[in-house]
Amino acid sequence: MLFKKHLLVLALASATALAQAGTAVTLYKNAGCSCCEAYIAYLKSAGFSVKAENAADMGAIRQRYGSANAASCHTMRIAGYTVEGHVPVAAIKQLLQKKPAIVGISVPGMPMNSPGMGEEKPGTLPVYTLKTANSQPTTEFGRF
Repeated sequence: MLFKKHLLVLALASATALAQAGTAVTLYKNAGCSCCEAYIAYLKSAGFSVKAENAADMGAIRQRYGSANAASCHTMRIAGYTVEGHVPVAAIKQLLQKKPAIVGISVPGMPMNSPGMGEEKPGTLPVYTLKTANSQPTTEFGRF
């Protein structure tokens, strides 16, 4: 009985530690990119657990994860989705909550009002849907 109680306590402690660690993401970027580092800090401050990987060929990464036609400076993978560029946390959370049948979301380019690129202006930044792999980002996911 005591053994089962210890196992239960360990299981609960592990689950709590995982929940506190935040949602895990892998972010692919060029080495030394300062706006990528700012975006990583932004994600961490929102509770995400970020694994940053430097990639010599970002074009190949984007092709692999379906965001080749929506390029920005970094590509992120989270819960099976691709998040391309300086996407606000609110959009990422909405993506994870709704779980749409899409490849991911993107903020193409490097707009100055996006996270990691200067002062944010909530509600003004268009985030686009990546409906299929390497599709054009023409449908707006929302403004964040």
